[in-house]
Amino acid sequence: MRNILNRTLAILAAGLMLGACEKNSIPEMADPVTEGARVKFFFHVDGAPGTNFYLGNNKVTGVAPTTDDVVLGNLYGSVYPSNAYAVLPTGNYTLSAIDTMAAGGSADLLASTQVNLQNEKNYSVYLVGTTANYEAFMIEDKLPPADNSTIWWRFVNTMAEMPFEVDAYAVRAAVPETETTPAEPLEVVELGKNIGFKENGEYTNLKPGSYTFKVFESGSTYDPETSTPYLKSTVVLASLGRVYTTQIRGTYAVTPKTSNIDYWRDR
Repeated sequence: MRNILNRTLAILAAGLMLGACEKNSIPEMADPVTEGARVKFFFHVDGAPGTNFYLGNNKVTGVAPTTDDVVLGNLYGSVYPSNAYAVLPTGNYTLSAIDTMAAGGSADLLASTQVNLQNEKNYSVYLVGTTANYEAFMIEDKLPPADNSTIWWRFVNTMAEMPFEVDAYAVRAAVPETETTPAEPLEVVELGKNIGFKENGEYTNLKPGSYTFKVFESGSTYDPETSTPYLKSTVVLASLGRVYTTQIRGTYAVTPKTSNIDYWRDR
């Protein structure tokens, strides 16, 4: 996996090593970088303008420009890079989310945070909040050891203005008996309790199967098997050895949208 990531993302990391550049320029290809921190970027503010992240003065996310070279930004629900991590230089930096599509060609700062990127570690960076109050934060992705006998899953809460903490579960559907395999009962796996805004649970191993990921209000009375959750999504897990994160995002509403919950592959 490391070799794949380094080849795929060499353009990004190499561009960073060239030093400061104009904010909307695209880094040029250079020699691959074999060491560094691995970072993934999520854009979770519903209604936010096209945005890119900068590490110091260097743009570290991107969207392919238009045919007339207009530089675009990442919109709500975007992930950069997809199903991988960008390899970035280690050290202490100001990490900034900037509206690179602002009127008049200006680059408007939406949010920033101080980060310490360490060699060989994995991180997820999020733009969260509302269009009136943006925030940026980073968590370390403590990926479990490679294991081709199971699947790993984690839950992250990035839903702004949520008036309660949440409990998250992965509910595996019962498996009927076949001529060659016995029946398996419904199974409930806890992914974390009392998880507040900008908090996350730990990676938990799951068996292959059909799952409904359910999110409930912490402290309320519910049955993970039968109660109606605040949010849910259904996923069939088949590929062993992979690592995923389910996230709730956007802004709290009494009746959420299906786009307020999603999952992404970490490895």
